[in-house]
Amino acid sequence: MKTTLSCLLAIAALAPAALLVNGCSRADKDNAAAVGQDIKTTAVDSWDSIKDYTFEKKAEFSAYMSRMDDSMDAKVADMKAKGKTVPDYDDAKADLKKSLNDLNNATADTWADAKAKTERAWDRVKADYDKATN
Repeated sequence: MKTTLSCLLAIAALAPAALLVNGCSRADKDNAAAVGQDIKTTAVDSWDSIKDYTFEKKAEFSAYMSRMDDSMDAKVADMKAKGKTVPDYDDAKADLKKSLNDLNNATADTWADAKAKTERAWDRVKADYDKATN
């Protein structure tokens, strides 16, 4: 009986260690890292995080807007693949593309105006998407 109890205690003590050693597979770890990166990118890539950027941060602003734009395109493509429509999105997207082009060509003197136009265009794109999802 004492030997059986000792064996049970030993198994109980070593079982958690065996689970820790086995852990997640490499694929699970890679997937978790990818999901974490998506969450981080989504949290960081929002208008609020870049709205106060000055002309000196023009390149960073443009990179953020490109990621936000790509993300929105992916969401709309997913909706379209499911047979849903996003009315007025193509017009809003064309307006945003023009605004981004103007923003990329902005000078220090025209930066504030170009950024304001880009914000209005982005708001329109988002509003069209939001209308389609509600």
